[in-house]
Amino acid sequence: MSTVFANLRPESKYYEGQKQDKPFPVRFVPDICGYHWEGGIGGQYRTSDLFFYTEINVQGSVELRQFEVVNPSDLNQMELTKVSVLKGIGKDWGSSYWENLIKLLESVLRKARKELKAQEAREEREREEERIERNGW
Repeated sequence: MSTVFANLRPESKYYEGQKQDKPFPVRFVPDICGYHWEGGIGGQYRTSDLFFYTEINVQGSVELRQFEVVNPSDLNQMELTKVSVLKGIGKDWGSSYWENLIKLLESVLRKARKELKAQEAREEREREEERIERNGW
């Protein structure tokens, strides 16, 4: 099993106080609060707080190479959809994958457009009610 290393992402709330010059070893330990990664100065981190690295052998010397770990619970649904689409670009996932994805996205887009129109109508009604109230009509 490879050793996993990590370092804090600049957007992490722990970055300023706990960043390190070099990635530090971490290990995955399931945690009910989501702090699954043990190691480093803070002791425990969420997946979204860290960049991850693993050791690879490059022409006889060991280097750290960054890799991605995604915690789906840290992403909203739109971000998950975007990640799925972007990760599939250039992959041989088959035409049925893309056909189903396009159908799904078209359905979501139709619903979003409908909701946008409904929201715009609600906002227009609210503005009209405020005008009436302001003018005393």
